[in-house]
Amino acid sequence: MSRGGSRGGAPLMDRAFKAWFLVRLAINFAVGVAALHLILHFVLSRPLTGEYADVFYAFRDLARYLRPILTASVLAYVLLASGSTAALCVYGLHKVAGPLYRMELLLEGYLEGNPTRHVSFRHGDQLGPLAEAFNGWVGTLRQNRQRWLSRMEEADRLCLQDETTCRAEMQKALREIEAELSRYR
Repeated sequence: MSRGGSRGGAPLMDRAFKAWFLVRLAINFAVGVAALHLILHFVLSRPLTGEYADVFYAFRDLARYLRPILTASVLAYVLLASGSTAALCVYGLHKVAGPLYRMELLLEGYLEGNPTRHVSFRHGDQLGPLAEAFNGWVGTLRQNRQRWLSRMEEADRLCLQDETTCRAEMQKALREIEAELSRYR
């Protein structure tokens, strides 16, 4: 998505944020794989010495303990990699969904009749161009509202002359406002 509906606008999310997020995911994966490798290395790297019978009994004993060892090592990997990845994803969502939530609250407040306000993001939040576009829209909405109010006040002022002029001016003002409001549909 780009700002203002133009194809050449700024990206919604910083390239550095995307790169940082991907690097953190790669680090999480690498740490998980390293932990899994270390666990399996220490368990399975015992030297097999002795005669054939000794090696056979070592393998037989290893088979008995291999399932819990593999289960524990895979569980450790899943908890380490998945837990840190989940925390990273929650942080990333906080930086993206938080601004969207604040914009949603402002729009709901506007629909309830609260005055329109500019949206402001925390330091490090993503979607800055969306905030700029939203704030531009709010500014345009304020200007249009002021223009509509001044047209209605002008028509109201002309109502003091006579009823025919009042009716004609009110209808003219309402047609102009309706034409401008049709852009918002």
